[in-house]
Amino acid sequence: MHSYLDLVWNGYAADAEAFLKNFSGPFEQIHGDHLRILETIKLQQQINENEVARLYRHEKYRIPLNNSAYFNLVTFLESNEKTGGAIILYLLQTFCEVKALDRGPLNQFSFEAIIKQAQGTAETDPEDQLEGVAGAFTGVINKDIQNNNTALKLGMMAMESDLAADVRIELEELDAKVPPAVGQQSLVDAFDRNIKREDSADGPSRNEIPLPPSRARDVTMEVQKIRENRDRFKIEGRTGGVGPGVSVCMYTFHNTLDR
Repeated sequence: MHSYLDLVWNGYAADAEAFLKNFSGPFEQIHGDHLRILETIKLQQQINENEVARLYRHEKYRIPLNNSAYFNLVTFLESNEKTGGAIILYLLQTFCEVKALDRGPLNQFSFEAIIKQAQGTAETDPEDQLEGVAGAFTGVINKDIQNNNTALKLGMMAMESDLAADVRIELEELDAKVPPAVGQQSLVDAFDRNIKREDSADGPSRNEIPLPPSRARDVTMEVQKIRENRDRFKIEGRTGGVGPGVSVCMYTFHNTLDR
């Protein structure tokens, strides 16, 4: 918010537009309304005319932090001054009000919070522990977490598209070097049928969970999983269905006397 408005205020409208395009993605779900407002602000005069922009420019964003966390934050930014630390320090000092507290906001899962809830003496967050700008979106606080009504998605997350493409290439090369035996499916078929996952309504999307990009090591691990999945011993019924599972008794009998 402040980086964009600062660019517009200093006359860098094109840079501000590029900045918003590149970095607005992770904030789309929660701050979509504010992003729509920012898109309409291109001139310094429009900042003064827009109520939300004027609010952010004149009211500092409150950030409650534990003393130790605040000290570590400042130390880290100062040690990385030439690689972005100076910019973040400027934003914090100019547009934010960091509340250094002896203890941070009460964690809802802490022992003290659980005892207070059981006794019915849970207190609301004091003013100095609230995050955000007064009169605007107040950020994520404990009450927001406790009253979260977001639908829980327990399905498998879809595989990253670039990772899936790299894994498929590796599997095709392995199938070419060592063709599958008679009656055995290829590694590519095993990947498509049993491992590969597409986006579904039951699983979270990668836009909701910003995971780091995959590495070469991830490709190697996925390929190994597929080889193990294809070559593992299968117990099937005579009709082709799923047969009886291996019980604890069978496992114990097999391993008796180290046999």
